[in-house]
Amino acid sequence: MIISNNIRAVWNYIKNDWHSNRVRFCAEVFAWSCSVVSAIIFAATVPTIPVVPLYTIFIAGCVSSAWACYTRRSFGLMANSVFLVIIDGIGLIRYFLVN
Repeated sequence: MIISNNIRAVWNYIKNDWHSNRVRFCAEVFAWSCSVVSAIIFAATVPTIPVVPLYTIFIAGCVSSAWACYTRRSFGLMANSVFLVIIDGIGLIRYFLVN
């Protein structure tokens, strides 16, 4: 009973979030997907990771996350996403300069 109440509460939260701002909801799902895909690619290809696709996917997810956090007025998570974009952007530029 408690589990089904918790599942129902989570489902209602997801539905309310979807209805409150569908574009932001999709952006957050996209960002989450990018994070998971990046982690899987990294884990599956160590030690010869595909740097450009990995950075591209991760940066796209972080940009999407930063926008979603901005629309939620979540400064901490937005700042984290922006800093990750900057750090990984520098890493990607350095990769192109070296290769």
